[in-house]
Amino acid sequence: MQVRKARLQDATNVYDLVNSLSGDGTLLKRSFPEICENIRDFTVAESDAGVFLGCGALHFYGPHLCEVRSIVVKPEAKGQGAGGRILGALIDEAEEHGIQSVCLFTRIPDFFFKFGFRTVEDKSELPDKIFKDCQNCPRLHRCDEVAMVRGRIPRISILGPRHEAQELVRITG
Repeated sequence: MQVRKARLQDATNVYDLVNSLSGDGTLLKRSFPEICENIRDFTVAESDAGVFLGCGALHFYGPHLCEVRSIVVKPEAKGQGAGGRILGALIDEAEEHGIQSVCLFTRIPDFFFKFGFRTVEDKSELPDKIFKDCQNCPRLHRCDEVAMVRGRIPRISILGPRHEAQELVRITG
């Protein structure tokens, strides 16, 4: 199995897999242009024979926070370690960028506990995620996902109500 950064040629596979789980609300529906525009956020896993197995994305909110999103493997690839390998690569990427806080929203928290994530009881502690993405979610007022974070919860926000740009400048140099 190989895990690598996605290329534009992977956009169709990413689009098909992500949207295969959007009908039941497991993942948010993404348009093909949106996938193409954000393909550099994605990491993919493929078999040694080059068969696409799964994907995941790392979305940056700023130097204080990033989010693992759209992490999914094909049903026939479950249990082969592709999900864990993708997640590990995304965590490594966050660390390469010096980002100490990685968040995600999920319905399967047990998988993520093994990678050092912990539950965030109050989702409002992640205002950048809430402000940017949750406002457009059809489940905004009936969210059944568990918020999780690896590392510390940021004390700042650059998009939402906790906006403290001066503090961000001080922290990042």
